[in-house]
Amino acid sequence: MGPFSVECLRCGHVREFLPGPSRSTDAEECPRCGYSGWAYSSELSERTRKLLRDLPVERRRIRSL
Repeated sequence: MGPFSVECLRCGHVREFLPGPSRSTDAEECPRCGYSGWAYSSELSERTRKLLRDLPVERRRIRSL
């Protein structure tokens, strides 16, 4: 399995991510803004990206699906 592109959920910085046996590797802080929330780039639509950029982290809530 090769590396994936992931995006910071705060600033949109993109980095390569290689999943490993430990999930602690995906908690790396963003080098641009210091936030540690990431999502696979392929799973984010432009609408979702805009919503994330427009809503400050402090105002976001976790919603159950």
